Amino acid sequence: MVANPFPRLLPLAVMVLVISTGFVDAGQLSSLAPQPNWANLQPYQNTITRKEFTRLVDQVYSPDGSFWKIARIDNDKVTIFSDEAHTQPSLFTLNFASSDTTCAPLPHVYKIKAVSNDPTRPLKGLKIALDPGHIGGEWSQLEGRYFKLGDDPSVEEAKLNMITCDRLAERLQADGAQIIWAKHDYEPTTHLRPASLRREAIAALALHPDTTKRISDEAAIERMIGNEAALLFYRVAEIRARAEIVNKQNPDLTICVHYNADDWGDPSKPSLIGHSRLVIFVNGAYEKSEVACDDIKYDLLRKLLDRTAVQEERGCVDVGQEMLDTLKYPPEIYPGGYFARHVTDLPSVYARNLIANRLYHGPVIYCEGPYMNARDAYPRIIAGDYLGVRTINGESVPSIYREYAASVERGILKYFGVK
Repeated sequence: MVANPFPRLLPLAVMVLVISTGFVDAGQLSSLAPQPNWANLQPYQNTITRKEFTRLVDQVYSPDGSFWKIARIDNDKVTIFSDEAHTQPSLFTLNFASSDTTCAPLPHVYKIKAVSNDPTRPLKGLKIALDPGHIGGEWSQLEGRYFKLGDDPSVEEAKLNMITCDRLAERLQADGAQIIWAKHDYEPTTHLRPASLRREAIAALALHPDTTKRISDEAAIERMIGNEAALLFYRVAEIRARAEIVNKQNPDLTICVHYNADDWGDPSKPSLIGHSRLVIFVNGAYEKSEVACDDIKYDLLRKLLDRTAVQEERGCVDVGQEMLDTLKYPPEIYPGGYFARHVTDLPSVYARNLIANRLYHGPVIYCEGPYMNARDAYPRIIAGDYLGVRTINGESVPSIYREYAASVERGILKYFGVK
């Protein structure tokens, strides 16, 4: 385990004062977010009609209607505000095109069709970014994506993701694609560390005063701040750093690779669950609390105006169907009212606002593979990566990492129109 790097907390009375004073106000930002530069959206003026803008808001990005509380729409424009009362100065005004035929060209168009004339390298000329989820290495236990059963090899999700991405990269490079790595080792991409994020952790906790006000024990508050700082490190700062790397290179498609997991009870005595399920995420379904943040308003508009929603949905269907057909695990089922909303006719595809599929520019396919702590996947996971087939639980099966990678490759080829 990683030692606790946090110094002694502020006196409890000071902590309570900080929390009660609050950080929530018009113009608030999500954790570690920079002030958005709204001028970067100026190239999107007159690139979309009012009809298409409202369709994307209502059907993809804000199906609960939260977006319209911070926006004022007219026939020819929409204006964005920090607050629902619209008392603060407006953040940005987007002018609509009068018709589909008068739309200005988009500032950047992501390729959705293979352009190679070489049948042996059908993806030549395309750039594909790979994002193997989590950090791993010495940080795997801090991330909570690590467990070990008895004398079996340990299971560390970052390693599973990296192995799968390596096998996928080999396939895509053989197909001619240029690979962009968001991360390709077991070191953090971000220069920040949990110990340097204490102040930001307090600010994040202050956004939830009902939780923190119930805690009167100083040691408990210190643990809470330490846990929050760790989350900011590996869940926010790390992905923001990866997004900077990816976005500078404008890939045509980004693939995020993960293995899923379900609650294994006592972390010191983890147990296996019954079976795996598969899910693929498109960016969307922003919630009211998210739209309240100015940087997330900006990110939502950037995704919407890039016009990648249709591409993401199609790509997630292509990859998701291949994963269902190849890995043969059933689709994930989320209960009603959950933060993910079902989209498309494929039952494993959901819209969800994740920091990765929000911050990475262009279409993003976010894959959640088999449950690493499920009885139907665990024996294959601890068997490691190998060529050919092996007999596992009485069945001859290939490496689960290669099978996962092969299914994603087939979906990507289909996405780019390769027969």
